[in-house]
Amino acid sequence: MTMTDNAQPARRDGRLRFLGQRSATRKRSSSGVHQFAFAVLVSVLWVAMMLALRNIFPTNGDIAQSQVGWWAYIDQHGFRGIATIGPDTGANYTSIWYFVMWLFTKSGLYAHLPLEYCLKSLAIAGTIAAAVAAFFVVKTLEPRVGSWKPVVAASMIPFLPAFFLDTLKTNLPDSLYLGVDLFVLLAILRRKPLLAWFLLGIAVSLKLMAIYIAPFLIFLYILRFAATPLLKRLSPLCLVPGILVAGLPGILAGQTLVDATVGPMVLRAAGDGQGGLNYGIWQILFDPKWQWMPTIPTGVTPTAELHAGTSFGLLVVILAVTILTALLVRATDETRRCDAALDFLIVSPIICFLFLPSQHEGYWGLATVFAMVGFVMRRSPQSAVVLVGLSFILIEMYMGGRVLSPIAYEYLLVAFALYLTYRIVELTRPVGGNGSTQLERVVLQ
Repeated sequence: MTMTDNAQPARRDGRLRFLGQRSATRKRSSSGVHQFAFAVLVSVLWVAMMLALRNIFPTNGDIAQSQVGWWAYIDQHGFRGIATIGPDTGANYTSIWYFVMWLFTKSGLYAHLPLEYCLKSLAIAGTIAAAVAAFFVVKTLEPRVGSWKPVVAASMIPFLPAFFLDTLKTNLPDSLYLGVDLFVLLAILRRKPLLAWFLLGIAVSLKLMAIYIAPFLIFLYILRFAATPLLKRLSPLCLVPGILVAGLPGILAGQTLVDATVGPMVLRAAGDGQGGLNYGIWQILFDPKWQWMPTIPTGVTPTAELHAGTSFGLLVVILAVTILTALLVRATDETRRCDAALDFLIVSPIICFLFLPSQHEGYWGLATVFAMVGFVMRRSPQSAVVLVGLSFILIEMYMGGRVLSPIAYEYLLVAFALYLTYRIVELTRPVGGNGSTQLERVVLQ
């Protein structure tokens, strides 16, 4: 089967939709009313939950160490404060965040709402955006009229730990970058690579972890390259204008181009001189209680250790992504390759978290969002185990390990990564047959 990059997926052809599931009917029925009622019910429950938890937040941590000072600084210095906040307060985020703070102060919301509510409102806004994006992502993968999958996906978003726990924190929320990454996924599935890479530039300006979706974009870029028009072959370059647009507030406020865009990303990736090999495989290797390797010799400085670990970690991530991408591209059975592509989408953030330095407990949360998409599309016991298991690990890592030791969850993450990798290897092995499902037409052509 050969189609061009601009070909649109057939939406009413009655063919197999996903892994052997047939469309039940193409006739519009009362299911739309039921779905709307279900969405309203879920929304009411979520709003009630948010109201009940409106005063639940930590009294220490980021809000006391940084947020209070940053918001007060922007409130006092106005728009120009975006350019000067770093040297005065130790602020180390990209300028788009200080622009958001300025919007809150300029509108008077920050003056009338407690800081905790301002931060929670950002997380809520990101959650709502992510729910909308999830609806259309699944709608693109399963466009059958009357399907419940898009509504179920959107309804699950607010209750995923990556979003729910985000509303209980008082630092700059992850929900915004998670929501933008879902729109990145939507754009690439709808064959709009220029928009996808542009949005990714905005997402990484919010939180650098957003780049963990890039392996999936690279896979589709390679797979579709031969049938892609020349202009769209340049789509990865759109990452740059995305970062520039996100850094525009800082540039207009007086920051240098580097300080307004990639400068803070580089500093945070390096841990601002305080980061280290503190999560993932590094905690497994060097944790005092579960140490596999001897303590770093006295003669090796922490900086040398960090640089060596960063180089090794990047090498492992690049090698793993390259091998898995090659397996996916060379796969001969499209049905199985499509299934493996979903696993690749899930495992990529976990691999990055396990091997890259300067990580924190929730930096791999994007994997749980993609695991939800995989579960909704597959509805298999294995997908349920992956979603529930990863969600439980994320909750426990946020909470510091209430059930098991924190290091145990690093091992569990490694186990899930190995399982998903094994599935990709198995699903991309040469087998007979060549399917043609709706999901394949959307994802693989």
